[in-house]
Formats: sequence, C-alpha cells, structure tokens
Amino acid sequence: MDIKLSESFLAYKNYKYLKLSSLVLLIAFVAYLAHDPGRAPNGGTWFGYTLGVISAGIVIFLAWFGVKKRQFATGVDLLKGWLSAHVYLGIVVIFLSLFHSGFQLGLNLHSLLWTLVTLTVVSGMYGVFCYVRYPSVLTGSRQGLTRAEILLELSELDLQAREVAIGLGDDINEVLLKAAETTQVGGSIGKMLEIDPANCPTKLALAFVDSASVTSEDQEAALRKLQGVLTRKSELLRRLRTYVRAATLVRLWLYFHVPLSIGALVALVAHVVAVFFYW
Repeated sequence: MDIKLSESFLAYKNYKYLKLSSLVLLIAFVAYLAHDPGRAPNGGTWFGYTLGVISAGIVIFLAWFGVKKRQFATGVDLLKGWLSAHVYLGIVVIFLSLFHSGFQLGLNLHSLLWTLVTLTVVSGMYGVFCYVRYPSVLTGSRQGLTRAEILLELSELDLQAREVAIGLGDDINEVLLKAAETTQVGGSIGKMLEIDPANCPTKLALAFVDSASVTSEDQEAALRKLQGVLTRKSELLRRLRTYVRAATLVRLWLYFHVPLSIGALVALVAHVVAVFFYW
C-alpha cells in the first residue's frame, strides 16, 4: 500500500464525508447561535437533548467501526468509506457535544465523557497518520522482501562472511562470530524503536573490518569482499528494524486508542443513566 492509496480514504468519493460532516457542523453551529432557551444554554433544553442524541449516535457509530473493519466480506471500498466517515465524524462529535452542553464543562461525569471522547478522537488523529505513513514504511522498508526472506538472507550473509574471513586472522573472525550470534532485532520497546543502534554488533564488526590492515593482495581482496557482505547485512538490518519500529508504533497507538474508546462508551452509558434517572 503506497501513500496515495492510504490517503484515498480521506478523499473517499471526492471528500464525501468531509463535506457531509462540515454541513452537519455548520447547521449545528447556526442552530446553536439562533437557539434561545431563555437561560444559559445547556444539555437540558430540547436543543441540548437533540444534539445529545445525535452525538451519542455518532459515538456508537465510531465504536462500531472496530467491529466492522474485521468483517472482511464488507469489501475494501465500503470499508474505506466507513473509515472516512469514522475520521470526519469523530472530529464533528467533539463540537456537537460542546454545543449540546452549552460549553458548560466542569468536574462532573458529563465533562469526563467529553474529555474521553476528545482524547479518543485526538489519538485517532495519530491513527490516521499511522494509516497514511506506516503502511508505506511496512512495505517500502523491505523493498519487496518478506520478513522471512530478510532473515534467511541475513543467515546466508553470516555464513558467507565466515567463509570469506577464513584467512584474515583470529581477531576478525571473533568479531564476525560475535556479530552473527549477538546481533538482535527487537526485544524491549526501546530496542524495537531503534533503527540504527550504536552498539549493533554488525555495525561494530563493519567498523572493525574497515580499520583492519592486511599484508597480502589476497587478504586485501578478501577484506574488500567482507566489507561488501557486512554492508549488505547492515542494510538489511536497517530495513528490518524500520519495519519493526513502524509495526511497534502502530501497536502502541492501539494500546491507547482502544481503551480510550471503551472508556468513552462506558462514560456515555453512565451519562445517559445519570440524565434520565438522577438528573
């Protein structure tokens, strides 16, 4: 998936949902200015209840997208439409809920709901960035190679390096052995976010080989070939680490966005119960 394809959900059917969401927001804003409840605007007026019902419906729709996107029979184009609506309506619901409450926010359940919805939408904006940016990284960083193919080629390069270095002395062979046995991709979250770690054993091995000196033309040729092998290995490691970093960032986003979405739904139910039974 390239960036243009990833961005197409934002421009779905000539920005259909951007236009629809803008129209809804404009109508709500004009209605809010024209509405005169005879007191401070709040969620207890007919206008406030109307916007509250609409906002609640949008929140439920946004949450339903998490279920809908797992229904593969939906089709790519229709799913793209759902995602487009998910993005634009998520922004709209922040303002609709403010109009619903008459901008009366404080230390109460209603404001908690608005805060959770807003945090969910803001985290969703980062998710949009993930959809647009990281799918291209996840494919482009590997340049047509699958993760398994990269790992296989890395193993082959380690064997090739050992064969080339047979006549280059014990020091070089020890460095290559350490690079083959201790080079790691991933691990802790910090390591999964690193693309070019300074202490990478393969990177250190390449630096050691670059500074090594030999006494014969055959050794010089072997040294140059070994440099090429280690350079290729370093390039593959960088691609693989770029992939792992992108996948980790997307996963970390979900760890925030999904719990916030669930929290917003729970707060919505509590808000509705409080209004109809205790208000």
